[in-house]
Parts: sequence; C-alpha cells; structure tokens
Amino acid sequence: MTQFDEAFVDASAFQPPSKWQARSSNLMVWLTLAMLLVAGWFFKDWMMSQFRYLALAEGEPAIPYPAQWQPQPAQDLALQVFDPDSQSPFTARENVAILPLPDAPIAIAWPEQRQQQLHDYHETDRLLVTLKDGRQALLLSYTYVENGSEEVDGPRVITAQDLVFAVNDGQADRLAVVTLAADADEWEIVSPTYQRILRQMGVTAP
Repeated sequence: MTQFDEAFVDASAFQPPSKWQARSSNLMVWLTLAMLLVAGWFFKDWMMSQFRYLALAEGEPAIPYPAQWQPQPAQDLALQVFDPDSQSPFTARENVAILPLPDAPIAIAWPEQRQQQLHDYHETDRLLVTLKDGRQALLLSYTYVENGSEEVDGPRVITAQDLVFAVNDGQADRLAVVTLAADADEWEIVSPTYQRILRQMGVTAP
C-alpha cells in the first residue's frame, strides 16, 4: 500500500490477494484474450464467405465476387476486383468480361483464343461443367507468363481459371468470361476463395 492509501485505509485490515486469487485473475485475462482471438478468427472467416454480385441481364446468372475485395475499374471489363491481402506485384483478382460469342463451340474457340492472347500459355485442365441454372459452361485451367507491365516488374508465372458460358444481354447472345487469376506462388492461398466463387455459381462437373 502507498502512503496515500494508508491515510484512508486501515493498513492492519488490508489483505493482499492470495496466490489462488492472483492465478484466477490471470486465467480470466487469458480466457478473455483467447475468446477475442477466436471471435476475430470467426469474423474473418465470415467476411471471407460474404459476396456481392454483378448483375447481368434479366434471367442471366449473377456473378459473385468477394465482398472485401477492392474494385478496380478497367477498360473492356464488366468487373475487376483485387484481393487486398495479396502480397504479389500481380495482385490476386477476379475479372469478368462480356465478349462476342464465337462461331465455333466455346470449348474449342476459347482455349484457342487464350493461347493466342497469353505468353507461354499452358493448359492444365479443361472441363465441361453445369451452372446453378442448368446451363453448360467451360471451366478452363491454365498457367501463363506475365512478362512485365505497369504493375508487374519482370516475368511472373500466373495461375488462372476461366469460367466461360453464353449469356444474352437483352439484344444478342454474348460470351461471359469469369477469370480467377493469381501469382502461382499465391494460388494455394487464394484458391479456397476461388472455390467458394465457383460453388456460388453452382459449378458441378458431369
């Protein structure tokens, strides 16, 4: 006790906390901290499972994207959002493009177009899948080399998936391309989010 305390408190009646009381107090502090950490983990997990939606034309699928990802407008894209937790110069992202519908079947025309567009393109998987509303889609998995741009200094290997399907914009049939892409070194980290996006779209393999 301090001299100030002794002026107002009977020093003979003062009893310091017992070892059990001190340990109990410390235990309560640690339990509170643990509960806060668990609550924070659940909140982060809940946020990661939340989506906003890009609405296409009436009767067409709404395309989900993570609620906490940051929009970045881009020419020729209906949507582009970046993962704020990505550490790579090539930020993990989701893009949506609405393009002219090719004359050839999508499963043939789109991989050929990607091969022409991308440097060191390497296809790793090609699946015909079904969406939530029953329409057919192409799920194309691939890697390519980003040779450097305003955002990427030097070549980097990019892993990506395209979900490609036909839509109607109210005037004509078009091609919707949902691209999920990340630095190959970050793919395993962001892949669970991409899988949630595909599940929201109702993607199922035959």
